[in-house]
Amino acid sequence: MGSSPTLSALKINLTKNMLKIFKFGMNMNLVTRILVLSDFFLFFSVGLLSPIYAVFILDKINGSGLEIIGIATAIYWISRVSSVIPLGHLMDRIKGEKDEYYLMLLGTFIISSTPLVYIIATEAWHVYLVQALNGIAFSMIIPAWRVIFTKNINNDHMSYEWSLDDVGTGIATAIAAILGALIAQKFGFNALFVFIFFVGMVSILVLLLLYRGQGSFLEWLKTRRDGHAKKGI
Repeated sequence: MGSSPTLSALKINLTKNMLKIFKFGMNMNLVTRILVLSDFFLFFSVGLLSPIYAVFILDKINGSGLEIIGIATAIYWISRVSSVIPLGHLMDRIKGEKDEYYLMLLGTFIISSTPLVYIIATEAWHVYLVQALNGIAFSMIIPAWRVIFTKNINNDHMSYEWSLDDVGTGIATAIAAILGALIAQKFGFNALFVFIFFVGMVSILVLLLLYRGQGSFLEWLKTRRDGHAKKGI
């Protein structure tokens, strides 16, 4: 039995709409595309450990118990909320976007590197230190990323471009959750920590695509925005 005319028309319209979405995604501002891609790899690296983090603590840290996991999580959030406002205020005081750019790079490097500490971690305070550093690192990344992304977003498709990042980080986290568990089970936690580091480095390499030579980053971003504004996109 063939498809009904109504069903066929629905399929055609759906295909056309998907092609429009894909075409728009390819025509996004280069800056926002790079930021979405870097976010994908950053959350992919973080997601590799997150689902099995508690298992690592209970298995590898001396005298570990559920309370260490709770304290470690609390330290992360205390570190993050206590540092994000001062860092955000600093970014506002420094004119331009170069400070945000370098804070993103530094924060991403810290997030990528701290899992290597777990290779030699044996005590609870090692875990607490890593969590405190991660909290500060995310306080660098999140406001800086949002500032540059917001300043370069297409105002006519603002919700769509924000949703693209949300979809990208969601897909990255989902895939990483499965892959991280498989790597840890087959090769051990140390292999996983090294893999997390290399994935994080990919996020940094993507961010480096924004750089256009010493002293030219601000001018390049401004030129990109002005060009899009004149075109009405």
